Amino acid sequence: MTGLPLLGLSRSRATRLLFLPVAVALCGLGPVGGETGEGEEHLLLAHYMPWYATRGVSGSWGWHWTKDARDPDEIRWDGRRRIASHDYPLIGPYDSRDPDALECHVLLMKLAGIGGVIVDWYGISEYRDYGQIHEATQALVPWLRKAGLRLAICYEDQSIKHRVAGGAIDAEETVEAGLADLRWLEENWFGDEIYVRLEGRPVVPVFGPQYLEQEQWDTIREKLTSDPLLFGLPHAIEQLGEDSGGFEWPPVRDGKRLTAAQWREDLEAMATSAGGRPVIPAAFPGFHDYYAEAGLHASYGFIDPRDGQTFAETLSRSLTGTARVVQLATWNDFGEGTVIEPTWKYGYRYLEEVQRHSGLDSPDPAVLRLPVRLYELRQRTAGNEEATGLLDDAADMLFAGEPDAARGLLDQVRDWAGTLPAVFPEMPLQSDPDYRLVTDIPYRPGAESGYARNRCELDLYVPARKKQFPTVVWFHGGGISTGQRSIPLALRNRGIAVAAANYRLSPRVEAPSYLEDAAAAVAWVFENIASYGGSPDAVFVSGHSAGGYLASMVALDKRWLAAHDIDADRLAGAIPFSGHTITHFTVRKERGIPGSQPVVDEWAPLYHVRGDAPPLLAITGDRDLELMGRYEENAYFVRMMENAGHGASELRELGGFDHGGMPEPAFPLLLDFVRRNVGGE
Repeated sequence: MTGLPLLGLSRSRATRLLFLPVAVALCGLGPVGGETGEGEEHLLLAHYMPWYATRGVSGSWGWHWTKDARDPDEIRWDGRRRIASHDYPLIGPYDSRDPDALECHVLLMKLAGIGGVIVDWYGISEYRDYGQIHEATQALVPWLRKAGLRLAICYEDQSIKHRVAGGAIDAEETVEAGLADLRWLEENWFGDEIYVRLEGRPVVPVFGPQYLEQEQWDTIREKLTSDPLLFGLPHAIEQLGEDSGGFEWPPVRDGKRLTAAQWREDLEAMATSAGGRPVIPAAFPGFHDYYAEAGLHASYGFIDPRDGQTFAETLSRSLTGTARVVQLATWNDFGEGTVIEPTWKYGYRYLEEVQRHSGLDSPDPAVLRLPVRLYELRQRTAGNEEATGLLDDAADMLFAGEPDAARGLLDQVRDWAGTLPAVFPEMPLQSDPDYRLVTDIPYRPGAESGYARNRCELDLYVPARKKQFPTVVWFHGGGISTGQRSIPLALRNRGIAVAAANYRLSPRVEAPSYLEDAAAAVAWVFENIASYGGSPDAVFVSGHSAGGYLASMVALDKRWLAAHDIDADRLAGAIPFSGHTITHFTVRKERGIPGSQPVVDEWAPLYHVRGDAPPLLAITGDRDLELMGRYEENAYFVRMMENAGHGASELRELGGFDHGGMPEPAFPLLLDFVRRNVGGE
């Protein structure tokens, strides 16, 4: 070992980290572009950004979360902080020096079958945030070692350019600065058993290079004894010298929205421009940067994720070649939208895809949920020694490849945490003694697939000192293809219970799977809420957008709850927020019907209008700001309910609010509706 500092670790956890033996043997790899022999596997390396900082760990929010344009201290209605990204980490914005986040990341990689990381590294200088990035990288390495994962460094020589431009060094000192960075790597990591080597040479991708020229690189390499094998972007390989290689990257250009055919052509051009030199292929989920939104500069371009197809295609392409190393670009570049770590929008989609291709003996998507549960429980129970001990044991079991045993301990801590004052991850220092929060409750415990077990969970937020309270079952939005459950801020501390449920998503499943899940979640509440003190006669269904559609379908189409021997008319009411009332566009897409073609059939709430349905409150945003036709759909829906003899249908249009902004002003209407229908507080 190299004696690296364990930044931010408590003494006990540092000891556990240092002395747990590495579970797998590590050996050198063959040539990147050489023929892959029978039984040989690809090494999947995730490009990892260690540049994130939070107020709780580093004292302030780092630029990569804010980009000087967003304030993460501002919390949205659904519990998400305002960050400078189109994506949002499933564990929330984290600090790259937080041991809990690092533990979670390396366990996710290990369980997905990822072999290690290529860390984006800016050298050892203290200029800008480069020193923090260096410290965070040092903090990551022991966790990689514990998980049996590999390490490579992607050197950002643009750091030298910025130091020269900022007056930190003179232009004549550029070679000396580059040599100092590479020599530090040579003395500390190149010789480490976990460092990636090809033909005995340490692998060093260089992002570009963007500053140093070939003569300068030749001078640096001559003074190193380790003979590193450099890889650059294919168009800049010549700057690194004759025996360098290339690596692919999402081929955005000129701010354009690239079609799949265009980026496929660009990837082939990258390989051609390498001139026969070895190239590390890249798998990527898409590209959607935040630079224009942050007011920094124009966007570099856009690559559509295509419901996960882009990543599946580029991963398959990378694995069918002869390259021994494949780069996953990226684990967590939230600023450029190339993220494969679990997010609110896509969940575990990309890690499940990796797991299917990783060569693991028994790939199980359900185990991917465990590191996130571990992280969340660490946040909720911080400071409790008994809980920390159990969670440390659960972590050790995950590192040792014993997920079932780890799950048992996590369930034990979860159940115990559910008896404590409610604490939410986005507000870990605030607890509410009047409420309890029980998380990760399986509402379809007998689900056969790991994917169903992952998605078919709910969180239950209940009053602790009140009985016979009403409950709102809340379904998240996201087009039935994305999204993550949360307890809306406006429904907290309001004298009601909230059951926030996930459900399976398209295209992984098709209708009626997600409707079956929604009904199963509601049925779980009917069957269990009394044991938490709530009234099964005061159960409401609600949700935003796709969640509103599901709420309407469960309330109106009686067959879904009937499958659980429950009459839908037992519901105390339905409050869809801006939901489809025609057949949902995702259902139409699954059937090959274009989104511009409206359909009203058995998959449409409109098809099931009836006079004996539970009370209904349909809420939309401003008709001129909403999604096309969404207000008009709901207006017609309510009118047809009235025409069917339903005397308890209401419609509310929220002037001045668009589709994404309408939930916040809608929640007071929901609470009023609940009180009027059950006589609440």
